[in-house]
Amino acid sequence: MIQIPALVTFANQKGGVGKTTLCVLFAHYLVAKGVRVRVFDCDAQLSIYRRRIADVDRYGQDAVTFPVEKCKFDNLEQVRALLGEAFNNQDYDVTLIDTPGNVTDKNTATLLTNSDILAIPFHYDKTTLSSTSLFIIGLEKHKRNLAKPMRTNLFLIPNLHDGRVGTRDELKLWDEARDTYSRYGTVTPKVSRKADMERYSTVMFFDQQAKLVIPVFDKIYYDMFDTLDPIRKTEKSESEQKNPDTPTLIEMMHDLAEKTTSGIEKDDNPETVITDKQ
Repeated sequence: MIQIPALVTFANQKGGVGKTTLCVLFAHYLVAKGVRVRVFDCDAQLSIYRRRIADVDRYGQDAVTFPVEKCKFDNLEQVRALLGEAFNNQDYDVTLIDTPGNVTDKNTATLLTNSDILAIPFHYDKTTLSSTSLFIIGLEKHKRNLAKPMRTNLFLIPNLHDGRVGTRDELKLWDEARDTYSRYGTVTPKVSRKADMERYSTVMFFDQQAKLVIPVFDKIYYDMFDTLDPIRKTEKSESEQKNPDTPTLIEMMHDLAEKTTSGIEKDDNPETVITDKQ
């Protein structure tokens, strides 16, 4: 279990792996768990921030369940300010950060190694595996230069997976990559490539998306809170109302949690914190 307030960062130096979409969907997941969450959009494209503006124009401010703020970390002072805000603001349990595509500079490395959770989406293809591997190696090099052990827990997410693609040699490579990545962090279940994952809303968590990502997010949530139960009770939002014969999102998540809890193991040796939370 990590200390709250917590910082979860979505990052990979390879673009197009779906980190922005997963960041937003994880925010919806946390809201459904009663977590007070906000999103910092630090990507230069400001995809989440711009989508939020469009969503508010379409659905109204009352539909918003978590705030979205734009930010940047062009220098270490901005990184320190961002970390201080994430760890010291008691109004939120979790801050999520969507990072730029280029995450190789020192400023970003400082942010990544001071995050509680680092979520790294990737694809099972040679180009993405090569880039993701270099990203992990760079992170390991930076970690060795730190004065204190890195506290960040890594979750590597095979995203937009198409089980129809892959030769025998490629499938062997995928398995080898999964085994290798498991040495550095937790490799989550795969998220299938479906049309539902090609679009997202910052005000609504669609059931079809939830079914695809809940097994992944349960892994991260359990690492954070040592349980799959909501941390506080929430009222069902208008966007979660269903027909009488259709389970709500909250009910569906609770049902999946009961089925998956037995397969989740807790790390007995948590990482040491780098930056003390004030």
